[in-house]
Amino acid sequence: SPPRSGDYYPDWSIVDSYTCLNDQQMPKYMLTTGNDGWYLSKTLKQCCERHFAWDVSKCMGTENQGTGKWYAKYAAGGCATDCAGASPCGGVAEPWDELYATKKACCQAKFWYDTKCMTK
Repeated sequence: SPPRSGDYYPDWSIVDSYTCLNDQQMPKYMLTTGNDGWYLSKTLKQCCERHFAWDVSKCMGTENQGTGKWYAKYAAGGCATDCAGASPCGGVAEPWDELYATKKACCQAKFWYDTKCMTK
């Protein structure tokens, strides 16, 4: 049967994509009778919960991207921005990390003894 418009299916074409698509480009095996009930979902949430239960928020595109504030990244010996991506992002801060509005405030509070904190 042809794909039904709006059906979501798990995207396994890229390793670690952790997402569901509804572009009607699902592999043919997902459309065979008996399989379609498992692979195809009416909503993104249903597809994510079924096929990516270990990380539904990433699948839904609602994962935490950070606050943009600064926190102490002790392994790097300086302060980093609470965000995902390249430097100056240091990754999303943990819930226990104290956040600061500026890098200077972070350096003064957490690395007061290091005169090079602002340049790291």
